[in-house]
Amino acid sequence: MPLRFPRPVVTTVAIGLVAAWAAFGSVPAFADGVRQNEWWLDGLHVTQAQKTTQGSGVTIALLDTGVDPSQADLSGSVISGPDCITGAKCASKPSTFAGIHGTAMASLIVGHGHGSGNSSGILGVAPGARVLSVQVTLDSTSSQASDAGVTARLPDAIAAGINYAVSAGAQVIDLPLDPGQSTGALAASSSSAGSGSPAAGTSTAGQAEQAAAGGSDAERTAVAKALSKGVVLVAPAGDNGAGNDSQNFPAAYSGVIAVGAFDKNFVKAPFTSHQGYVALTAAGNGMTTATPTGYTSVSSTAAASAVVTGIAALIKSQYPELTPAQVTQALTSSTRFHSADSTRGSGHGAADAADALAAAAKIAKPGLARAGAGAVTRALPGTPSVPFVDESLAPKIERDAFISLALLVVLLLPVGGYALMLRRRRHARAQARAEREHVNRASRAPAPDTRADQMLEFFSTPAPAPQPPPARGSRAPASSGGAAARGGAGYARSVGSFVGSGRPPAGAFGAPPGGSFGGDLGGQIPRSPLAPVRASTPRPKVTGTPPWEPAPQPDTELPWATSPAPSVGRRPPVQQNLSAPPSESIWKQTGDEAQEAVEGEGDASREIYVWNPGANTDTFPSVPRDNNGKNSNG
Repeated sequence: MPLRFPRPVVTTVAIGLVAAWAAFGSVPAFADGVRQNEWWLDGLHVTQAQKTTQGSGVTIALLDTGVDPSQADLSGSVISGPDCITGAKCASKPSTFAGIHGTAMASLIVGHGHGSGNSSGILGVAPGARVLSVQVTLDSTSSQASDAGVTARLPDAIAAGINYAVSAGAQVIDLPLDPGQSTGALAASSSSAGSGSPAAGTSTAGQAEQAAAGGSDAERTAVAKALSKGVVLVAPAGDNGAGNDSQNFPAAYSGVIAVGAFDKNFVKAPFTSHQGYVALTAAGNGMTTATPTGYTSVSSTAAASAVVTGIAALIKSQYPELTPAQVTQALTSSTRFHSADSTRGSGHGAADAADALAAAAKIAKPGLARAGAGAVTRALPGTPSVPFVDESLAPKIERDAFISLALLVVLLLPVGGYALMLRRRRHARAQARAEREHVNRASRAPAPDTRADQMLEFFSTPAPAPQPPPARGSRAPASSGGAAARGGAGYARSVGSFVGSGRPPAGAFGAPPGGSFGGDLGGQIPRSPLAPVRASTPRPKVTGTPPWEPAPQPDTELPWATSPAPSVGRRPPVQQNLSAPPSESIWKQTGDEAQEAVEGEGDASREIYVWNPGANTDTFPSVPRDNNGKNSNG
């Protein structure tokens, strides 16, 4: 038996599917173009690790070009620090500069998204942590990036930024690229993603880079101080792997976790450093990030360093007492795709957030308290008044909305047609059912009862006057009495008068005068009004004498053939109809005894008579007379 669902349920499900299709098709490009492009969240098991912790209670110092605190995906998660570039000393007041590269790296670390349920925008590795923004380097678009006098001070600015972050209480510091390498690597643009390597700087920028290359003693001293304070340091391994592949500072300093880059297929990026100080690799090629004006794609070891910084924040949030060396052990012992040759820039392998947390749990001592235990939960950031949407996405949104609307119309047309067809079918069935009920009611209606009218008509007919009975001893004429007369009209009138008057008429059915039975009955008995009405078929007219065929000769002995003949002298002679011609008697004498009875000889009591089927029965038979001339019935 086929399964059938109720029609209202089928219609509701169809409309729901159409609405869901339209809703998903018209979602802004944030969800399907940004959040869905964060392949590293599942590839590095970041989503699984976030079920354990999201980095709450941890402050991460981001030493970069500055962060825009009003960016929708970072609102409420950014602490604006000082500008350490001017005079190689960190200013006392917070910097208001919003760097492109610094904002992009901050979104990879602590981005929490925005919109309904924070389902849109960038989701960082540690969305529960906070970022302390310290400006220590320059974007490639900055006018100061080509000034050798300014770039020469950048290593000291990095050292000042490390010291400031340690004094501000940061548990994890994300260090910048070596300013003495390619300054163009600081740019966050889609062109770098398309080429697969950071853009090269001009000749002027190259001179500025040389002025900042090689690090500084102040930088080395600041790194050692931070490690002694239990601060975890993470740095990009370098983006000059396809060039001279020189060492990159501060990544090359001992104790710093240097990170290389790979793409979504876990293939090492061509620009990543191949130096032996590379500790591990992470997602860094083709990374979707947030900027002060929208979203863009970044390919750099700095992006890979930001991802590992977020994983380190998850470990410090869950196990705050772990030392920088123990955090490094948890990160490097839990990697995937291990490489036997550490000189190829892969280090211990690809980072895995969930496995790193599991490794840290084995390293941690019993009784360690979770960072931020008992702290007040951070309030969710408010939705910005103006969303940061790339203007290039507007045509795609309009196209998706138009396609969704067209699909909605196309899907609703068959649903509407099906509903109209069902409505017409139900209407036709209702009409047919009403007609059948009307016919059934008409067939069950009782036939009109006409018996009451017939009885009223019957009993309202006046009875005719009764006929006087004939004198005793006289015989009614053949035309009005006897057996033949009982089929005439007088018989019917007598019976009618008997029925109408309530008493038998004189002479009816042998009633005596005055109401006793006897005498002649004339007329025909009328049909009772209660008798069923039969079709009036004319009866055939009886003709001939007799009107029926003679009875067949019996082939057995009849009972009256052996019985004695009627006794002589018992009944008086019966007057025959003198006007009728003599007819043969129904009793026929046989043998010699019959002849002797005629001649008066022999024993009359032994006369034998048998039934004569050919005799005429219109009149009574002649009865033999005895010797005295009397009827044998006397």
